[in-house]
Amino acid sequence: MSASPTVRSGLNVVRHIVPASTPSFKLACNTYRRTTPLPSPTKATPPIIFAHANGFHKEIWEPVISRLSHPWANSEMYAFDCRNQGDSAVLNKDILEKHFDWYSYAHDILQVVDTFDLKKAVGVGHSFLAEMMRPGTFSAIVAIDPTNFPKEIYMSASIEDNPMAQLTLKRRDTWKSREECKANMLQKKFFKAWHPEALDLYIEHGMLDVVNEDGSTGITLKCPKYQEATTFACVGTGLYDSFEGMSEIQIPIHIVSGEDSDINFEELVKMKLARCKYGSLKVLKGVGHLLSLEKPQETADQISGFLDRALESPVELEQLKARL
Repeated sequence: MSASPTVRSGLNVVRHIVPASTPSFKLACNTYRRTTPLPSPTKATPPIIFAHANGFHKEIWEPVISRLSHPWANSEMYAFDCRNQGDSAVLNKDILEKHFDWYSYAHDILQVVDTFDLKKAVGVGHSFLAEMMRPGTFSAIVAIDPTNFPKEIYMSASIEDNPMAQLTLKRRDTWKSREECKANMLQKKFFKAWHPEALDLYIEHGMLDVVNEDGSTGITLKCPKYQEATTFACVGTGLYDSFEGMSEIQIPIHIVSGEDSDINFEELVKMKLARCKYGSLKVLKGVGHLLSLEKPQETADQISGFLDRALESPVELEQLKARL
């Protein structure tokens, strides 16, 4: 495991390269600690693992991480790039596969847990499958507009038939500079809704500097378009299994959804809540599926507030259920 430190946005960031659950793959992982810790909590806070959505990268969580409140802001935090996205895509560029399996993402989450010997972490993002595969890995899960579905909601596993995959393949993926990239993105409604910090981090850390055949320089997406598209299309059984398995999870789950989400319509998000044995739900007004990129403060408040309720004292699960 190699590491290099830097300081960004009040956070001490240490970059690591760790093995993935598949030996030939590597994962780019960041650890975060506040540069100026808040007053020490009365008890130790758990580590927090952030798992990003398709098409993004670990640094996209930094606006949320930097806004967590006491005592959770003192936690050691981890965010890693999915094996075919962000810096991991660059590390694995010669062995990227044509298909994506969501179980690989879950196995890689568990690999990060094992590499850093994390005990009873909090999972933020895509954590259901990992907890199902190894119960007791997490002490709580915060699901940010989760992308898991009942089997009756059919999603094509063909790139040709999947609308999100097709949109991804049509997107622009090269620019002359990051300045041109930002100017172009700010003309689009999709990106204009993002918090400025999130957009800047996406452009800074989600792009790769390249030299073109004519000798000119430019940037391109670290995650190749085809990899993002195949992740949309290759649902496999993982996202269906994680929906069915929500009822088996024996820890608190807090679902945060966007009122305008194009993934979780009202009936679906209520179905997900109903499957949680110890669940709670907050629907944020005026935001869509990418709510953590649009409203990082509100997202951080939801994480901190939930952990205040769920982990502030050691209570039995039946008591916790009543409190949530």
